[in-house]
Amino acid sequence: MEIDKALVFDLWGDYGHFRKIETTTSPLTYSIPTLTALNGLIAAILGFSRDSYYKIFSRENIKFGIRVQNPIKKINVSINLVNTSDGFFLWDIKENPRSPTPFEFLKEPCYRIYVWIKDKRIYGDLKRHLEEHKSVFTPYMGLSELIANFKFIGEFDVYKKSAIEDYVQSVIKKGDFEINIDHLEEGMRWIVENIPFYMDHNRKVLNYTQLLFEESGKPLKVSGGLIYRVGEDNIVFL
Repeated sequence: MEIDKALVFDLWGDYGHFRKIETTTSPLTYSIPTLTALNGLIAAILGFSRDSYYKIFSRENIKFGIRVQNPIKKINVSINLVNTSDGFFLWDIKENPRSPTPFEFLKEPCYRIYVWIKDKRIYGDLKRHLEEHKSVFTPYMGLSELIANFKFIGEFDVYKKSAIEDYVQSVIKKGDFEINIDHLEEGMRWIVENIPFYMDHNRKVLNYTQLLFEESGKPLKVSGGLIYRVGEDNIVFL
């Protein structure tokens, strides 16, 4: 896989919710968008229909880097869900149609997204949409009610480099790097999350990966592993 150029854009919203799939009655959220959510976001911007893009955006055809821009903040909000086991209309539901359910939301999430796409035509279409701030379908932060906005930062050349005592601004894979703890600042808080990586056309998660990042987006000094220089940032493509 040769990554020569990448598109960079900021993604943000008032609230976000990227549901942890292992939770049921009280939905929790990942701290960052999952790669499956980012695939859906790119598909929405370009106008791909639902479930039509899994092969197009396979692991070999698209790569993302994610940088935390705003400190991770989470809040809990109770939402009245409608019990649809007896029907989809309130008049079909005899008793207690609404069920108050606590949801965990990200507050004021903001991320810098780095994306490489193998297909040059799709890459060019995405670049044009980002430049013109156009989206075929409405982008959102995990749930359709949580509308997202985006801003094109630019197109940059990508340079591969080995991480020999270097700072990385993006999320990294846990286990791929050694972190230099001598350069950690007071108050830094690491987050490790096991997120779904890729899905097949049946929306079945094919694999997971553990990602590591600092809660407020501060860079980590690492060694070992492979990083890429994109503009002024050292990042990891996931």
